[in-house]
Amino acid sequence: MGDDLLDLPVLERVGLSAAPSDAAAEVRQAVHWISAARGGRGAVREFIELVLKAQRRWDTVLADYASKG
Repeated sequence: MGDDLLDLPVLERVGLSAAPSDAAAEVRQAVHWISAARGGRGAVREFIELVLKAQRRWDTVLADYASKG
């Protein structure tokens, strides 16, 4: 996940690139997925949830977290 022009070289090389909603326009145009959240306001958490759900690991992660509380 990146939000500024300096992030573009890495974002173009990864398998799944993402950006927060307030990223630079050039970054938003280059990534695969854009968060509904702004940077520092839950964008990374939203992206992690997306990945874990796609991997069918979300429920396991939640159960593990809940068992440690």
